[in-house]
Amino acid sequence: MNRYDLVLLGFIQEKEASGYDIISLIRTRELDRWAKISTSTVYNRLIRLEKNGSIVGRVEKDGNRPERTIYNITDKGREVLNKEVVRHLIGFNDDPRTLGYAFLHCTNRTDLIRTLEAHSRKLEREIDDIDKMIADEPKPTLYPGGPFLNCMSRDHMMVELKYARAAVEILKDPAKVDKLNGYFYINFGSRDFQL
Repeated sequence: MNRYDLVLLGFIQEKEASGYDIISLIRTRELDRWAKISTSTVYNRLIRLEKNGSIVGRVEKDGNRPERTIYNITDKGREVLNKEVVRHLIGFNDDPRTLGYAFLHCTNRTDLIRTLEAHSRKLEREIDDIDKMIADEPKPTLYPGGPFLNCMSRDHMMVELKYARAAVEILKDPAKVDKLNGYFYINFGSRDFQL
């Protein structure tokens, strides 16, 4: 299973839904930004989840509107969802940024500095936006710091911002850049390090 199925099963567990309902929820809750789920992915994954018995669909007709399929989660789907939630919480976080930083030496330094600085400014704006959302959220929330998911997203962005800025500092320092000449040299900074 993948993160798309986790999102779809999670929404259907919450409330029976059509593909259109799920797409609307994804946009409303800004999961399109987090999980990068497209409309075609939603419909393709729903078909796959129904074929493997995780969900079951029923066709409904409401007045003059076109028919739509409403999906419910099955016992098998609940079991799969439970396992995937746990796996996503405690499993290895395969962050693609790690590989990008590992291969800094393969880039055009000037372009990369410009790109990382622009990315840092974007992160700063997003952090400000999330901070405003957190401040506007009615209190109390289940998490003392505010809305749990918003706080977690902000904190992740703050870490990303920290390391983007650190990479720019390394890239701007000629003595440090000279030591970036191989995979993972950003960890060690030594030409003598051998993998």
